[in-house]
Amino acid sequence: MNTTACVQCALPMDTATCQAGAQRCGRCLANPPAFDRVRTPWLYAFPVNRLIGRFKYRGERVYGRPLAEMLAEQLANTGTCYPDCLLPVPMHAERQRQRGFNQAEEIALWLSDRLTIPVRRNSLTRTRQANPQSALSRRQRQRNLRGAFRVQGSLPAHVAVVDDVVTTGATIEEIARILKRAGVETVEVWALARTPVTPLATR
Repeated sequence: MNTTACVQCALPMDTATCQAGAQRCGRCLANPPAFDRVRTPWLYAFPVNRLIGRFKYRGERVYGRPLAEMLAEQLANTGTCYPDCLLPVPMHAERQRQRGFNQAEEIALWLSDRLTIPVRRNSLTRTRQANPQSALSRRQRQRNLRGAFRVQGSLPAHVAVVDDVVTTGATIEEIARILKRAGVETVEVWALARTPVTPLATR
């Protein structure tokens, strides 16, 4: 579980820092991200990473849905105000054809069923296919994603972007940036898991 984490980016923080009263990590304090809060219950580690991998890469939805429902249960127990809509992180059309589905959209639909929040599938689109991100640093990922997303139509003031895993935060940062530019006031991010930052990811 990701229990001691930054309230803004969900990056794990050490217990002593949290007990000292710190709520945000040093990176968020030094360079506040465009998104307002990340909500994710797990770290991307065994066994959650295996379950997400089978769901994401093998299309075995039986492993993804229970995780999404547990995320919905956690969100329901927080007592906070829900967003007006859910926005799945979009995939490029070619990659979605190859995979057969968009895992972020599947998660958003399951969350919608449990929390009765509408999903806006076409309000956020991917305009181009970015280069593979797995071997890129955080800064390289940010450059790679510039101009990769577009907002279509008007959006409410409070939205939640839905994804499976938050890795370096580059994708959600770019999406939050264009959403804020389009007039959205509050951008939350809901995901199944958060990857602890590695030296590669912080550069």
